[in-house]
Amino acid sequence: MFEKFSKSIETAFSLGGICWKVLMLDKEMLIFPILSTLAVFGLLGGIFWPMWSSGEFETFVNSFESEADFQNDPRVIIGGFLIYFACSFIVIFFNAALLTCAMIRFAGGDPTVMDGLRSSCRNIHQIFVWSLFASTIGYIIQMIESRFDGLARLFIGAIGTAWAIAIYFAIPVLVVDRVGPIEAVKRSVSAMRKTWGTALASHAGLAGLGTLAGIIGFLLIAAGGVRFVDQPSVAYSLWAAAILWFTATTLIITTLSSILKAALYIYAVEGVVPQYFDERTIRSAFGKKDS
Repeated sequence: MFEKFSKSIETAFSLGGICWKVLMLDKEMLIFPILSTLAVFGLLGGIFWPMWSSGEFETFVNSFESEADFQNDPRVIIGGFLIYFACSFIVIFFNAALLTCAMIRFAGGDPTVMDGLRSSCRNIHQIFVWSLFASTIGYIIQMIESRFDGLARLFIGAIGTAWAIAIYFAIPVLVVDRVGPIEAVKRSVSAMRKTWGTALASHAGLAGLGTLAGIIGFLLIAAGGVRFVDQPSVAYSLWAAAILWFTATTLIITTLSSILKAALYIYAVEGVVPQYFDERTIRSAFGKKDS
């Protein structure tokens, strides 16, 4: 069992290396998570900045933390859901654009940013409906989980994890097949059954890279703290480097994850080895031996 897990991790890193080569061919794919982040911050800023300027934000936070009835106020619950849904829609819109570009590249094309954006605009109805569907379920799970402790909370958390696994390929399904949310879940689950081991191992591998990047970033912050008293200019430089490091690594890992998801989906559903991938590597990802 340990040998099989080690092989999955090795395969995941091999696939990750190929995804890096693909990213180097289309560095513009990094623009999509940048646009997504800017749009989300713009939305949140437009909502909360007026509250902050007027002093109402502090009152809201204090009421939310100290008054249980306030947390259960339908206006707060509905407002929280609308913000959650809007942010999800933005993220899914740009993620779908990124996946489109990855699939164009795997099919032998040379994608542009506009190719991805045009695809998301064409699929805007499916993206909207899926965002509403997935946000509703995700928000309900989070609301229920926040109201329990102990084993009950762990159980609800496990349900949330299972849901995240079930919809792992939902956005590629939307991009390719333009189906409704229920059918997207069914097809995502079907694809996940074929590649769940490698998909999870790859996700864990990328999460491990994210953790390593986080450690390096926090070391830069700590080094800045040590130098702050004697050399404040050096400290500020180290903190600026940490911010740039966190930003760059987050963008890269997010993009690599989408590229890998597109590749696994293509092979799981179409049985076609995506361009730039070694057939032996991707076949081993699905537990198939060379004939």
